[in-house]
Order: sequence, then C-alpha cells, then structure tokens
Amino acid sequence: MPGFTVLNHIGIKRSAALNNVLVGSKLIILTFFIILGLGYMKAGNFRPFIPSYGGIMYGACYIFFAYGGFARVSVVAEEVKDAEHTVPRAILLSLLISTIFYLLIGVVAVGLVGAAGLSSSTSPHSKAISVTGSSTAVYLVTVGGLMATASVLLTSILGVSREAYAMARRSALPSALSKLHPKYNTPYYAIWISGIVMALLALSLDMTRVVALSTFGQLVYYALANLSDLRLRSKNGVREKTVPMLGSASCLGLLVFLFFISPESWIAGVAGLIFGSAYYLRKGRLRQGLMGN
Repeated sequence: MPGFTVLNHIGIKRSAALNNVLVGSKLIILTFFIILGLGYMKAGNFRPFIPSYGGIMYGACYIFFAYGGFARVSVVAEEVKDAEHTVPRAILLSLLISTIFYLLIGVVAVGLVGAAGLSSSTSPHSKAISVTGSSTAVYLVTVGGLMATASVLLTSILGVSREAYAMARRSALPSALSKLHPKYNTPYYAIWISGIVMALLALSLDMTRVVALSTFGQLVYYALANLSDLRLRSKNGVREKTVPMLGSASCLGLLVFLFFISPESWIAGVAGLIFGSAYYLRKGRLRQGLMGN
C-alpha cells in the first residue's frame, strides 16, 4: 500500500504504466486458465445449473464493488487526452472485455470443480486449476490473483484521491485536499490521506465488511445516477426510460438483499449518508450566509 501511494504521488503516468503491466499480465494468466481448464471440464459439474438463487444474489452483491473500476475512468477524465471520445470508449471497451472474461472464467471454473467446490474454497480459482494436476498452473493463477489485487489497490488510491480532489475544489471537502504538488502536479494531500485510510481499513477490519460497505455506497450512487438519467433528454429530444428504470430497479433490489446479508453495511452506510448530507447542507448555508453579507 505505501508503495502504491508513493507511485500515485509522483504522477499518473507512472501509475498508469504499472497498472497496464499488471492488467496485461493478469489477462494473460486468465487466458492461460481458460485454455488449460477447457480440457479438464466435466459436464456433471454443471448439474444443478443453478444450485441456489440466493447464492447468485449473494455473489452479485459482493462483486458489484468491481464496477468502481469502470467509474474510475471517468474520475480521471481531466488528465486524459481527448477525454470526450477516449473516456466513453474506454468504459465500453473495459466493460466488454471484463464481461467476456467473467463469463469464460466462471464457466471453466464451475466445469472444473462445480459450484459447491468453488464455494467451499478461499482460493476458488487456484482450487479449480489444481484439478489439472499442474503445480505450475496453480502457482501462476495465485500470482494472477495477487496482480489483480495490486491493480485494484493502485487504481483505488488514484480514483478516491481524484474524487476527494474534485469535491475539495467545490468546497464539499476541506480545501487542503485540492492542493497540487509543486513538482509532480498531483493532489498529494488527497493521495496520502486516501492511502492511509485504505491501509487502516485493510488492517483493522474484515475485508468482507469493507467490500459490503463499498457495495452499499456504489449501489446508492448508481441508483441515484439512473434516477437522475430519467430527467435527461437525448439530442433528438426523446427521453429514454427503459434502461435507467431497469438500472434503478436492479440497484435497489441488490440494496434490499444486501440489508439481509450485511445489515452492518447498511447501518454504517446510512450513517455516512446522513453525516455527509448534514455536512453538505451546513457548508451550503454557510456559503449563502457569506455571500449575503
């Protein structure tokens, strides 16, 4: 974590270069997993095809935090060349590639050891590929998992710090977070605070709870984004309601399910929303009072 914080501190180009290496290596290892695993799959492992609808919802809740990676592309739009064209294409391309890999990895992993075998393991991909009898394959898949974790940590610090920086510029957070480093031109206060907070959370809390809380926050703002989209009009003046309505309904449905599997994430999340709303409203009233004077 300290190393990734330092890397973000000295510039986005170096962070992006390392992230490209990590993601590229991870995709190569995942491709290896798919190709090798195809030869060891058993049709019987797919029966029953849906062992538990509750399990699907459980998995959807805990994997939803991964969508934060797509949002981070838009967070750094100010630092991207030709952002108007590059950012939308990057988001759609990353969604397409990720969806393909998620589906292929899921099918191959289930085909190797079955849903029950995956659910009983703390390292499901390593357990799945161990069916091939290759210790080298198990080692590579384990390394791939570490690379994936490293990539998430690296981009999380980048994304959270830029969000804090943008909010500070609009006076929604303390102005110190909007300060840029005189040499590297990065929001170094925001970067270091983000890195320290993330490190403390990782060291002091169960990661399942951290992920659940992250999922709560993302489901709330994706639901709000979809609801807001209902008020927007396209260039030809036609209002599209189907997609945002489906998006809102799916987010709200997952939020309800999350309440039953992780009520503490709801308690912490709602408390955070109340505190944040009160802070924002108070800042707004103070600003209006100063302008009135």
